[in-house]
Amino acid sequence: MSDRTPRRTAAADSDGRTTTRRGALATMTALGAAGLVPGFAAAGPGRGGGQTTTLTVRIENVASLDQYPTAPGLPRSTGGAVWITPGAYALYRGKNPVFTRRRSASPGLEAIAEAGRPMGTPENGSLVEELRNLRNVRVAGAWTPADTVADPNDPTGSVPGAPPIAPGGAFEFAVTAERGEKLAFATMFVPSNDAFFAPGMGGIPLSGITSATDVTDRVALWDAGTEPNEDPASGHPTQAPRQGLEFGDPDKGPDENGVVRQLRPTDNVNDGHSYPDPADAIRVTLTPE
Repeated sequence: MSDRTPRRTAAADSDGRTTTRRGALATMTALGAAGLVPGFAAAGPGRGGGQTTTLTVRIENVASLDQYPTAPGLPRSTGGAVWITPGAYALYRGKNPVFTRRRSASPGLEAIAEAGRPMGTPENGSLVEELRNLRNVRVAGAWTPADTVADPNDPTGSVPGAPPIAPGGAFEFAVTAERGEKLAFATMFVPSNDAFFAPGMGGIPLSGITSATDVTDRVALWDAGTEPNEDPASGHPTQAPRQGLEFGDPDKGPDENGVVRQLRPTDNVNDGHSYPDPADAIRVTLTPE
């Protein structure tokens, strides 16, 4: 329980980003702490004895363009492809702050799992803000469309609220970790009702990374348990992207009142639908700067 005790944090900017491009991190951190740089949030007090490592986090969509070949085209579905949305992340110690397995998802996680919105929806708050108020989280933020470094197969140009990346696309953002910290994050799996990619309970340890390191084996596909699952190939009106593109309602769909369970690589949901293994859809790489 102590890991979820709120702590006082510095004020953050409205779009939730806590990163900048390479070569400017130290300056931007100082300005961000003073509230002078939009999109850069101040961090909580450090506990790593002054030893830090700056890493570029790269999140790539490596899925097939025809993961769901029978799916309808836009706006009823992704046209058969898998999309990955912007997401929220945290640098933390101790217990994974994003979710607890077989417990209810927080409103902020629901906003990502159902709509791909790290800063929240009309019905659900921001996961970034939730993370910033946890005692064991030093830094929390979001990667946004501005962090897209590749997206050659994007069929839409934008999706209301949270443009995703199609297969071949990638996000990149930088984090500065203290010794002993781990990385947690959540990003929506589209098309789905409430599926998301995230590291498991152990997170992703950030100490000792000296070269580009593929950490995808730490990532799983999860069911948030907030909305009943429909077939990802169906183009159902309560799934992303249709709920946003066609209906303009990121919160569309009935409540499930369930708990977070793993969909892949271990299927603890058994909903009868097809999902790719995480390594067949997402690749996460950490590279020291």
